[in-house]
Amino acid sequence: MPDLGLQFAQLMSASPADDDPERTRILDVAREEFVSHGFRRTSINEIARRAGVSRPTIYRRCGDKDEIVLAVVVREVVEFFGELVEMLSAVDSPGERAVEAFVAGMRATRTNPLVAAIKEFEPDTLTSLLANGSPDGVGPVRMAIAVGIVDETLPLDAAMRAAELMIRITASLLMSPADIMPTDTDESARLFARTFFIPLIEASSRYETP
Repeated sequence: MPDLGLQFAQLMSASPADDDPERTRILDVAREEFVSHGFRRTSINEIARRAGVSRPTIYRRCGDKDEIVLAVVVREVVEFFGELVEMLSAVDSPGERAVEAFVAGMRATRTNPLVAAIKEFEPDTLTSLLANGSPDGVGPVRMAIAVGIVDETLPLDAAMRAAELMIRITASLLMSPADIMPTDTDESARLFARTFFIPLIEASSRYETP
């Protein structure tokens, strides 16, 4: 059984650490604005005003608006997977870890304020991110999922293939929910994942690139 806590820490060590209190405060304010108004309607001026800093300080600490959006989203993803580590470490098989990660992820899409705001104010942004597979936005998610399910029976390359497919399936469910395959409760999400993701992971371990 791999040390998921260690692997997750190693994975996230490649991401910029928010050890700058001013940058952290700016990102906190930006997140509040995104939750209240969405990405498009939030301005750099309003973030600067609420954070009590100047526009040049915003650009110096966090970059432009697109970079701020990305930083907030990636931070949210890192926090989400960080909370999953302890729970997944108690689950033995890659398939069951994928199941519980999916259940937690679908629950987060129903309860996370930032996700709710994206759905309300600009669903096309979520659709574009998921459908296009943005390396900056989806890449950390793909790697975090792969790290979460990898073990002696599922090497990293197979785990990456499984993670890619699970993200694509999840994106499809989020963009166009299917009444015949509901995932809007923990129970239905768990049934869906056990039915489709466990065989998918087993197939990924057998797949060989031609």
